[in-house]
Amino acid sequence: MPLIKNKEQIDKIKKACKITDAIFIKIVKYLRKDLRCCTEIQLRDFILEQIKKRGLEPSFPPIVTCGKKAGGEIHPQSTNNKLQGFAIIDFGVIYEKYMSDMTRTIYVACPSLNKGQPPKEEKEIYSLMLKSQELGINIASPDMYCADLDEIVRNSLGKYKKYFIHTLGHGVGTQIHEKPIIYFKNTKDKLKENMIITIEPGIYIKNKYGIRIEDTCQIIKKGCIALTKSTKELIVIE
Repeated sequence: MPLIKNKEQIDKIKKACKITDAIFIKIVKYLRKDLRCCTEIQLRDFILEQIKKRGLEPSFPPIVTCGKKAGGEIHPQSTNNKLQGFAIIDFGVIYEKYMSDMTRTIYVACPSLNKGQPPKEEKEIYSLMLKSQELGINIASPDMYCADLDEIVRNSLGKYKKYFIHTLGHGVGTQIHEKPIIYFKNTKDKLKENMIITIEPGIYIKNKYGIRIEDTCQIIKKGCIALTKSTKELIVIE
């Protein structure tokens, strides 16, 4: 698969991203309608149902994880645990062989713990994560080294960068993980115009919670644009 995509390929990825955004709107409506018994598995199955309704396939098995478990693993299996606290939702679709990849982290109120809005500290960490992810989009550009992009975003997390335990991103096309790898150890590869990549910093605090925000992005002539456009403001489901 070529690292640099042509217009037809990019248009198909854009369509996949647009469908992903539409499904995310359905996810939020679904959770707000009846959260009482929603588990990780139930939300995962809802996502798969929405993809199937559109006559498509997922670009990878959807990831739905929350609470302490989300702070211990990057890609855990969904369980029958009820959604509560920060919930990571990571999914994408295949449109005419081309893929999308998006992650949003929402906050699910915990009535049993007498929690509505997230605590101030957790809101601040989410805000830091969002600023770091948007920084990555704002500074990515042709001829930038992948290592430099990762390192700048990683360092912007300050004392929390030790909890960022994976690469900043990867290429996307007919496979969900393609080159280039956006990582500080990849000192050879540079970004090029019309590469499609993800930018997805994460913070994973063991036995507490995980937060990840991810967009599928296009490197353009003078920078980078997000192709997945779902809101990244913290959504609280009460």
